Amino acid sequence: MDLPRFENEYIVGVNNFLKFAFVIGKPVRKEIQCPCAKCGNTYWREREDVYEHLICYEFVEGYKRWTNHGESAIPTVVNSDMDDRGGIDDIDGLLRDAFGNMTNLEEGNNGLNEDAKRFYKLVDEAGLKLYPNCTTGFSRLSFIIRLYHLKCLHGWSNTSFTSLLELLKEAIPDLNILTSFNKAKNMVKDLGLDYEKINACPNDCMLYRNKYINDSVCHICGESRYNQTPAMDGNEDDFALPNKVHKVTAKDFKILSFSTKA
Repeated sequence: MDLPRFENEYIVGVNNFLKFAFVIGKPVRKEIQCPCAKCGNTYWREREDVYEHLICYEFVEGYKRWTNHGESAIPTVVNSDMDDRGGIDDIDGLLRDAFGNMTNLEEGNNGLNEDAKRFYKLVDEAGLKLYPNCTTGFSRLSFIIRLYHLKCLHGWSNTSFTSLLELLKEAIPDLNILTSFNKAKNMVKDLGLDYEKINACPNDCMLYRNKYINDSVCHICGESRYNQTPAMDGNEDDFALPNKVHKVTAKDFKILSFSTKA
């Protein structure tokens, strides 16, 4: 992605990206969000248009993990001796990013500070296998992170997430998982992970972010960003006031994001 656009390797890479995005990314009406520097993952375009834009304008800066096109927001690594298992989550990398240099986490005679306590607790969680003799590479921590990611992607409620955890534990007693949404959320937040809610056009044309974050109408189809519901204060006359409305976004996406503590 950092190569000059005229080089053959860049063109091959663009084609590989398109193959990935149009299979894993599940296009909508044969369109995906265009990740070129001009569109910035805001506008939806067909394959030929995305190819032309990436050749003409290159990728938007910093888009190294294709989260808008089917790639997991959780970093993964693949070791040469694990090809039969696919890959494992880079939990060590997440811990390093979240807590940085661990040499300064002790507070003299007062013992471990709060960051150090969270760090060592997460290290323990990362060392617990998902179930006895587990060979899939999942730890208790990595499995919870994956489930939390799915919750964000598909809009599961907190209650449904807890119910799923309880059902998994009931069906597979040896499964070493938490059974509470709040406990899972706290574990994920200790890593610096949480979800970001982004407003979207109800027709999936664009996302309201970056330079469009304050816009109220879709630039593609003209649909309103909001479903406007008349305010109700117990006064029937409120319905006659066109400007007195509650603005509720028509559509939202939740994306798992990472921010370091340091």
